[in-house]
This record gives sequence, structure tokens and C-alpha cells, in this order.
Amino acid sequence: MPPRHEYGGPQQYRVSFGGPVTPAVRIIIIINVAVFLFELIVAGAGGAGALDSLFDWVALTPATVFTKLFVWQLVTYMFLHSPFGIWHILFNMLILWMFGSDIERVWGTRRFVRYYLITGIGAGLANCIFWQPRTIGASGAIFGVIVAFAMLFPTRKILFMFIFPLSARQFALLLAAIELINLGAFSPDGVARLAHLGGALTGYLLIRGFWDPRQVWYDLKWRIRRRRFRTITRQGDRDDDRFYPFH
Repeated sequence: MPPRHEYGGPQQYRVSFGGPVTPAVRIIIIINVAVFLFELIVAGAGGAGALDSLFDWVALTPATVFTKLFVWQLVTYMFLHSPFGIWHILFNMLILWMFGSDIERVWGTRRFVRYYLITGIGAGLANCIFWQPRTIGASGAIFGVIVAFAMLFPTRKILFMFIFPLSARQFALLLAAIELINLGAFSPDGVARLAHLGGALTGYLLIRGFWDPRQVWYDLKWRIRRRRFRTITRQGDRDDDRFYPFH
């Protein structure tokens, strides 16, 4: 909730849930809701067996990805949600709307969609590397969206649990700490903690440019040149001091 400045009056604050929804965010939400409704239809018509058969093809299962090369599961899993309750999809889509719309307005639709998909894939790869159970949900990509929001708007105020005001950076760090603590406790709560952390880490690396070797090389050369410039400048300052000892 960014502050609203008014001339001649006290500073006021506006509470917002993300503003008007942007095109890519709207399409992603529509796809997720449509797939969720399809899951409900499959479960209602064919029961748990039919739903399991569907998940065998599109949910993320590391054994299936590695042995049968069902690599499309790294993308399809992030559009699935638990059909046994509405809170899973509702929470993810609410977070996507609240944070994703501002990001898309800054980056544009194409870059935002690319970022969303790559962070979701990164979250899925983290699950596969550590051989986690079958996974569904957009939470990995959502954590990537939260990281992007925190890096673009680090001082933006967020009401955590609608009560405690935190900056966007503090909010992202708090969520990461919660995931690490729960991961360290090895609590069997059915939540894909590694996917959350994998999506967050992928998003951070994408924004910092660490995924692009060319960008890393350019940054390294820039740092080397900057250090050389500082060294030359300091030597020049010392030479000047010899001629002007009383300044």
C-alpha cells in the first residue's frame, strides 16, 4: 500500500489488493481456474481413479520425468491444484493478482510470462533433483513472483496476515525463512517446500542475471575496470598531494 502524498496535508495511505488485473495475469488465472474445474469434472465423473490417471500424465512426478521423459510435467504441474478444497488455488491466484499485476506493468507481458514459466520450471526441477513426491500447484512460480515484487518494490508496504505492516523485502525474507524452518523440521505436511524455495531462488537468479553467462562476464569486466580506475585515481591523488601539502 504505497503512500499517497497531498500538498498541505498529512501523508495518507491507500490500501490496495493489486489494482486492475493485467492481461497476462488475467489469462494465467483463467487457465488455472479452467483446469481446476476440469479436475472437478474428472473427479466427479470417474472418481479418484480417473483423477490419478490424469495426474500420472500432467502432475510432476520425478520418477516419471527421469525414466519416461515426461518433461512436459515441469510446465503442466503448475496449472494444477488440489480439487479437494478451494483454498489452494484461491490463495495462489490471489497472490498472483496482488503482486503479479504490478510486475507486468513494469516489465511488460512477454517478459512477465517468460519469468513466470521459468520460475515454475525451476521450482519443478528443485523437486525433481531432491526426488520429492508428486507435486501440483503454482506455488513455486508464485514464490518467484513474490521475489520479483520484493526486488522491484523493496519498500512497498504489505500487511502480513492483514495485520502486521512489513516492507516487500521483509515479507519475502520472512516467507523464505518460514519455508527453511519448516523444511529443516521435515514436517510431513504435504507442502512442497523445496518447490517454493526453488522458485524463489530461480527468480532471484533471473533478475540478477546470474543465469546468463554473457551478463556475468560483462559484470565481471565492469568490476575489474572500475577497480583499475579507482587505483589510478588514488595514485593520482597521492601525486597531487606532493605538490599541495597545505591544502
